[in-house]
Amino acid sequence: MLREPRRLLSSALAIVLGVAFTCATLILGSSLSRSYADQVAGRVKDASVVVNAAAITPETVAQINALPGVTGTRPLVESGRSAGSPAYYVQILTLPQGGSTTVLQGRLPTGDSEIVINEAMAQAGHLKVGDRAPWPDSTDTIVGIVKPGSDASAYPSQPAVLAPDKTALRLADNTYAFVMVSGPDGAALAATIKALPALSGDKATVAEAAAWTAKKIEAFTGNTAITTGILLTFGVIAFFVAALVISNTFSILVAQNTRRLALLRCLGASRAQTFRQVLGEAVITAAIAGVVGLGAGWGLVSLLPRFAPDLFDLNSVTPDAVALITPWLAGIAVTVGAAALPALAATRVPPLAALRPDLTSSNGRPIGWVRTVAGLALFVLGVGALVTAALQHDLVIGLAGGVLNFAGVLLLGPWWIPAAAAALGRPFRAHIVGQLAGENTRRTPRRAATTAGALLIGTTLVSMVLTGAAIASATIEDTIVRRYPAEIMVYGPVTPQIAQRVGAVNGVQATAQTQIASVEVEANGRKSESTVLGLTDATAATFGWSSAQNLAPDEITLGSSTISHGSPVTVSAGGASLRMRARIVPQASLSAVRPEVIATLAPDAEQVLLVKLTSQADPTTVLGDIGAALGDNPELSLMSSHMERDSIAQAFSTVLIVVLGLLAVSVLISLVGVGNTLGLSVLERRRETALLRALGLDASAVRRLLGGEALLLGGVAGVAGVLLGIGYGIAGIQALLGEQTPVLISVPVAQLLLLVGLSLGLAWVASVLPAGRAASVSPAAALAQE
Repeated sequence: MLREPRRLLSSALAIVLGVAFTCATLILGSSLSRSYADQVAGRVKDASVVVNAAAITPETVAQINALPGVTGTRPLVESGRSAGSPAYYVQILTLPQGGSTTVLQGRLPTGDSEIVINEAMAQAGHLKVGDRAPWPDSTDTIVGIVKPGSDASAYPSQPAVLAPDKTALRLADNTYAFVMVSGPDGAALAATIKALPALSGDKATVAEAAAWTAKKIEAFTGNTAITTGILLTFGVIAFFVAALVISNTFSILVAQNTRRLALLRCLGASRAQTFRQVLGEAVITAAIAGVVGLGAGWGLVSLLPRFAPDLFDLNSVTPDAVALITPWLAGIAVTVGAAALPALAATRVPPLAALRPDLTSSNGRPIGWVRTVAGLALFVLGVGALVTAALQHDLVIGLAGGVLNFAGVLLLGPWWIPAAAAALGRPFRAHIVGQLAGENTRRTPRRAATTAGALLIGTTLVSMVLTGAAIASATIEDTIVRRYPAEIMVYGPVTPQIAQRVGAVNGVQATAQTQIASVEVEANGRKSESTVLGLTDATAATFGWSSAQNLAPDEITLGSSTISHGSPVTVSAGGASLRMRARIVPQASLSAVRPEVIATLAPDAEQVLLVKLTSQADPTTVLGDIGAALGDNPELSLMSSHMERDSIAQAFSTVLIVVLGLLAVSVLISLVGVGNTLGLSVLERRRETALLRALGLDASAVRRLLGGEALLLGGVAGVAGVLLGIGYGIAGIQALLGEQTPVLISVPVAQLLLLVGLSLGLAWVASVLPAGRAASVSPAAALAQE
């Protein structure tokens, strides 16, 4: 088989993709860990002890500096504050002298009222060099935009203000967060520092620098390991699809080499020698393709410093031995495993087969009863596990059920895939090409099942992700609507004049001024904090908060899942308490009571303005306009449910793009498998094609014949994959979210129809080259006896 390497090209390409993906994933995981380790170590530098507390005063730093054995201290500010309108969170950091911070615009500070900001803050606040710092009564001027070095910030992507020690200390309310202490004996120093009254007990964390750094890196590495594990799951999927392609390739190649294998048996080759020969060719193919895959994976990851310079540099993306050896060995193992059954079939070729004139393999038998019973059992067990997972809200059972069910679907493929292809092709049976295409899928059920099965994996996973994302998005959207009584809320000293200014903003439909207070709710012997609004029936109706309408004077809405509807609760605030009844609103973040209840519990409660938008309004634009209208009232703050909604939508969109991109590897491998199977079937059916040509079928009809077969199998994979994906997606989200909130079923019909069309298109594209090869067959040459 190695004498004709082009026949192994598709298997090699499948291995290349699987190895490249796995290699890139492992390098990415180790690179993230190394990058974070560099950032953590950059702040520690040569310190022996790290002191960390919420508020370390300069007096405490002086006490540390005066301790015996201390050769130097380096206090660091790491604080936070709100800035801008609407407000966003900003880090306040010490700018190290002579550090690795890079100036992008302007210059570094030289005066006490000069600061620099990073690019993230410049974008968040629309700030530039020369602007004032974006907080009330600021006298600080932005003199530069910088890229913080590892010695300045461990989180370079967050908005940050950097300033010399004196200025940073003033902005952080005269307190430090870290003190890096140098000295010859770290353990002794740590014990001495811990004994200081200001840092004793649980007031501060005092640790040797090496141990503190290792702990931080270990915590981050744990998160990185989870990410790497998730990515490797997609690598396993890619290798599984590759195994189907490889197995199908070697099965067809063994069938096509029946005469040669039989001749070797006639010349004295044993079954073991035949088995080793086929597996040896598989190992050689995998070894060479694996090396190419390693180069491709390493090459892709080496581009990361160009696209994410804040996270990666050229040194951090250097692969280790594990990232190179593991994927290569995995590629060989998968290839050998996939080629084992075809190699075993090669040992069963009788020597007399070399003398038979008809060498065309018969692949028309579907599957035996053992495989059929196993497939049915797995399918039924999988369905049961999926139903159980949805009812008991257990994601682990759901994952196991999905794997079992899909394994059953694949095992039964030779029974149902040809039948489904024949059903899809029935409308085209009036034409000879359509009839032949349908008959070919039924005549070779195993090959048809393997071809469609590879594509079925990709379409099922993609449709499952699309369906799950649509259901989760709809469910969370409904939850957010129930969580907030208004789309925008203005907190602070709200006056009628402020309410009038907000109501005049274009896009605002209605406003309502009410009170908000923090209360303690006691039920079943347990206490919890809750934020309550005073709502009238008219306000609740105006803002569409139906769950808070018609509240009785002794009722309170609660989002708690541990309190039953109608249960008696005690609500307390400021020394006053009331006995009330609970009205449960799942996932509600704010509670509601009658306004007179707020007046009783908290007479000095904070004012809040509820804002309802028109259906045509753009929430982001209206929020900005309200912020501008209230710009001269810095004591007011804005909160919008659209911030959470947009954040979740952006997160879902990002995750969806990433997951679909990862699944694209598997889809690409399955596409290779379809083209491979069709290409090898062209060689296998060379004489049959020649006979059809001799009987009058022209070259274009032959192309349509191969294209029709591919479309039928692609259609089966697309439709079946969508149906399976919908079921898996519903069960998965029900298991994941059903316990916390009611799940809303939402099927992305347009996207799934597009997926079916994409499956058909990919299958047809995969058939183009094999169809061209089949059309070029010369009838006279192909009918000649070999």
